[in-house]
Amino acid sequence: MFIKIDEKQFDNIITKFKELVYDYNSKIKVYDVYLKPFHVVHKNGKKYFYIGKYWYKLEKINGKLKWIYLGKEKPVNEMPDPPKFPEFTIIKDNNDYLVDEKLLYHFK
Repeated sequence: MFIKIDEKQFDNIITKFKELVYDYNSKIKVYDVYLKPFHVVHKNGKKYFYIGKYWYKLEKINGKLKWIYLGKEKPVNEMPDPPKFPEFTIIKDNNDYLVDEKLLYHFK
């Protein structure tokens, strides 16, 4: 069931998940691939946030860093497994954030 949360709650949730992804990425940097901390999709006036779902490689092109999409599956089998995230989406609709209520209990 989706419930509304405020921006402070949203920031707390995003920060905790990003910390897990950053910690994991620091462990796998020798493989030259990264689990993208979060991805935002704009659709029908809403924002959809996906956490730790997509794999990328960073490349420098014309002096700028570019995220090169590699897919949803772990690209190198020898790497340790990524953190386990619950299947969820965070939706921003106007000024409200909508999350599955079980997400609020993930870190408790």
